[in-house]
Amino acid sequence: MFIKKENSMKVKHYMAIVAAIAGLWLVTVPSANAQSAAKVAAIQGDSIDGTSTPAPAAAPAATNVVIKTTGGVVNADFETLASYTFNVPDMTATNHPTVAQAEKQIPAAIKKLDGQIVRIRGFMMPVKEVQGKTTEFLITRSQPSCCFSGATEITEFVTVKVPGKGFDTMMDDPISIQGTLHVGAVTDSGFIVGLYSLDAEKLIPPGN
Repeated sequence: MFIKKENSMKVKHYMAIVAAIAGLWLVTVPSANAQSAAKVAAIQGDSIDGTSTPAPAAAPAATNVVIKTTGGVVNADFETLASYTFNVPDMTATNHPTVAQAEKQIPAAIKKLDGQIVRIRGFMMPVKEVQGKTTEFLITRSQPSCCFSGATEITEFVTVKVPGKGFDTMMDDPISIQGTLHVGAVTDSGFIVGLYSLDAEKLIPPGN
């Protein structure tokens, strides 16, 4: 189970979950690089070393992002958050310059979402539970069917932290979560294990 009780859940347990997901990406980096020329995303940021295949000249990356806002809340769907390829470094990123270099892959239009109130729709993968309520979870692009299958790319999940008593666990149907989004590399043991996190304000149940 992904859910851990408050009295036994430690920060390192949660990071182990995220690191395990990252491990799936790390072992696929070579094949992803080999296919990069054939699989060009709608949005493409800078490469890590500045020497890989340049962005297509058809249109600037930022112009391909359509940010929709409803009532002052940005609809940050995964079509936007996962619309570019992020090559996870196959080395530790223990110093700030290395992390900053890797973050150049994140397009400017995505970085502009940092600190904004957004609404994201996806599937809940609980990480931490307190008294029957989920207080920390991943919201993923696809529904998890086994282990970590809900997130196949590092851009396809957001780490969500819930204040207070937490939310009811809802894993069978897609939900929408609203809160403040943070964009930037998250590291554990020197490895980049995430790009997005969100401070939750409210959950919109399935069917709403």
